[in-house]
Amino acid sequence: MLQKILVAIGDLPDSEQIFTAGFALAQKLDAELLLLHVLNPIVPHGLSNMPSPLVGGILPMINEVEIDRYTKAWKEYERLGIERLQVYTKRAKEGNIRAEILQNYGDSGPLICEAAKNWSADAIVMGRNQKSMLSEVFLGSTSNYVLHHAACSVMVIQLPTLAS
Repeated sequence: MLQKILVAIGDLPDSEQIFTAGFALAQKLDAELLLLHVLNPIVPHGLSNMPSPLVGGILPMINEVEIDRYTKAWKEYERLGIERLQVYTKRAKEGNIRAEILQNYGDSGPLICEAAKNWSADAIVMGRNQKSMLSEVFLGSTSNYVLHHAACSVMVIQLPTLAS
């Protein structure tokens, strides 16, 4: 029986669908939730205008003004992630589902698997966006990684195709 469900909440607007699926499953099974958000160090969705501390061509220079802008943008990214998790936690608790949150930084696939293992999750609920074949080859697929490395069941919610 599934008693502990980790829900991997992404940066995309489709995180609502992922939460809803995890929440519905938890309600049916009277399970508790761990709502996880992984801060992506590469290119956070929704922060495409995130400044880079590097300027220049082949031999970039470090620019202190850009470092400050980047630091502020990153802190805002962290704050928005926690706020989203808190909103979902409140909704879960209003539905009589025990829920806790975790936000971490790094490579999503390994961090999702590690959090599930450390929390003794019985299942993971996560989303999957269809990427182009080229994107998949170079960037990899978080859902594919989790499907092959998680020590528990994985439910993947198919989301709309990402616009390139």
